[in-house]
Amino acid sequence: MDRTNIGAAFVNGLITELNLDSRLQTLVTSIFYVFYVSLELPSNILLKQVKPRNWFAFISIAWSIICMLQALAKTSTVFIVFRALLGAVESGFAPGMLAYLPYWYTRDEIGFRMSIFFASIPVAGIIGNPIAAGLASLKTSLKPYQMIFLVEGAATILFGIASFFILQNYPETCTFLTIEERDVLVKKLKADQGLATKAKLSVMSSIKAIFDWKTGVYCFGLFTINNCVNLISIFGPTLMKALKFSSVNSTYLATVPCVAGLIAIIISYFIPKRVPLYARVAAMNAMGAIFLALLAFGKGLFLRMFSFTLFGFFVYPAIPIFLSWLSVNQGGIAKRLIVSAIAFSCGNISGAIIPTMFTTKHAPNFVSGFVFILSSMVILVVLVLALAIYYTKENEKKTNNPIDVSHLSEDEQQMMYNNHPQFRYTL
Repeated sequence: MDRTNIGAAFVNGLITELNLDSRLQTLVTSIFYVFYVSLELPSNILLKQVKPRNWFAFISIAWSIICMLQALAKTSTVFIVFRALLGAVESGFAPGMLAYLPYWYTRDEIGFRMSIFFASIPVAGIIGNPIAAGLASLKTSLKPYQMIFLVEGAATILFGIASFFILQNYPETCTFLTIEERDVLVKKLKADQGLATKAKLSVMSSIKAIFDWKTGVYCFGLFTINNCVNLISIFGPTLMKALKFSSVNSTYLATVPCVAGLIAIIISYFIPKRVPLYARVAAMNAMGAIFLALLAFGKGLFLRMFSFTLFGFFVYPAIPIFLSWLSVNQGGIAKRLIVSAIAFSCGNISGAIIPTMFTTKHAPNFVSGFVFILSSMVILVVLVLALAIYYTKENEKKTNNPIDVSHLSEDEQQMMYNNHPQFRYTL
C-alpha cells in the first residue's frame, strides 16, 4: 500500500504543506527506491541466515512504524529521511517472498501461488485508494495526508505482529503438518529442487548468477513492468487530476485500473497450461502498450479513461506470470535467491527514474514519461521472444546430447544449477 499512499498524499496536501517543488517531488519518491534497490540483494542473503518468520515480521513492523512517522514530518528534509528508511526496511519483502514461496512449492506449483501473492498489488490499489480518499475527506485537526500515513501504518503493524506467530519457517519444521505430511512434502521438494535448509550460497556461484545474460533479460523485464505498475499506483491520482478531476475524485478513480487488474489476474488462473508463460508475458505487454499509447495520445475523456482501465487489465497479471517464469527457470533455490534479488533491484530502479517524468512540471501531457514506458514495453516483447527461442534450443541440445553425472555427489549436482543435464527450461 506504500505505492498508493504516497500517490494519494501528493494530491491531498503533501506537496503544498511541505513546499515540495518538482525537484523535491522527484526526490521524495526516488530516495525510497535508491535504498530499496541497494539493499535487496543483501536482504535476500540475510533471509538465508535469519529465519523467515523473524525476518518478515521485522519488515512489517518496522515499515508500519516508519509509515506513521511520515505523518509527523514538518519539513521536506525529515520526510525524505523517513522515505529513505522506508525503502531500506521494505527492500527485503517482495524479493524475499519470491525466494520464500519455492521453499514450499515445486516448479509446477509455484505459478498459481505466485499469482495469489502478487494479486496483492492491485488489491492494494483497490483498497488503498478508496481508504486514502476516505481518510482525506475526514474533517480532523490533522492534514489529509497525515491521516493516510497514520491509519494505514497503524493497521499494518497488527499484521506484522500476527505474522510472527503464524508464519512457518521451513517444511521440515512446520508445526501444522503431521510427521507423515512433512515427510511427503520434503521428499517432493527434494526431488524437484532440493531443500531450502540445504541450499548453499557461494561467492563464485553468486557472481555467475549475477552476470548471466539471462539475468539481464529478467532485470529489464521487471524494470519495464515496474514502470507500468508505478505509473498506475504512484501517479494514477496525478494522471486523473491532469484530466481535471478533483483531488479526492482523482484518488478514487485511480482505483479503476487496479480493479481491472485484479479481475485479469483471476482470469489468468484459468489460462490453459499449454499456453507458454513467455507467450502470456509477450501478449500482455503488447496489449498494454497499445492501451498506454491511447491513454497518452488519445483524445476525449472516455477514451483515455477506458484505455487507463485496460492498461491495468493487461499490466497486473503480467507481474506474477513474469516472476513465475523467472522463478521456475533458475536451477535451484540458491540461484533463485540471487537472481530474484538482482531482478528486483534492477526492476525497482524504475521508482527512481519514472518520478522524474511525472512531476507537476511535466503536467498535463507527461509526453517524455509515456514515450519512455512505451519504448521499454516494445523492447521487452522482443527480448521475451528471443529468450524463449534460446530456451527451446537449449532444451533440444540437452535432450539430444545426454550427459551422465551420476558420479557426482548430490551437492555437486545441485551446484550445477541450470547446467544440470536433467534441468529443462520452462517456456
